[in-house]
Amino acid sequence: MLKNSIARMLAVAVAAPALALTMSTSASAAGNTVSWQNDQTRKCLNWGNDAFGNYRLDPPGNCDRSTHGWSQWKETSVDGKYWTFRPDDTVNGHQVNMCLTSYNTLVYLETCQDGNWWQQWEEVRTGNGWKLRHRGDGWVQGFYLDSDGSRTYTEPGNDGQYQLWH
Repeated sequence: MLKNSIARMLAVAVAAPALALTMSTSASAAGNTVSWQNDQTRKCLNWGNDAFGNYRLDPPGNCDRSTHGWSQWKETSVDGKYWTFRPDDTVNGHQVNMCLTSYNTLVYLETCQDGNWWQQWEEVRTGNGWKLRHRGDGWVQGFYLDSDGSRTYTEPGNDGQYQLWH
């Protein structure tokens, strides 16, 4: 009886960490570091944070591609087609858990949530660069990341260079 109880406790002690590892989410997956510079405005998609550690999407601006520079994004594949983008920054040794998000043409950062289509982007290769198609849902599904040089938003696809990124 005691021998069976000890065997069960050992099985639970070994199985629990293994189960936790298999259930870890994409938030812990390593990704590539990328930066996105708009073809027309030559400005980069930038993030920022304040003294309290609050992250935000900054207006497009100068490109900082240094380590953890404000133009650097950590891209993580969701399913091989769609990607999430997080500021390439760490807090207490952990990747920042804020994702580039779009809702009703607005683009901003919010806490990452697995499976959230509003935080997923498809990188569409064109002959001249990349277009970032928002997964979304409803009437804004398939809108593209766009910028006029002073703000970033999503709009239906067009052939303009304001939706083209490098």
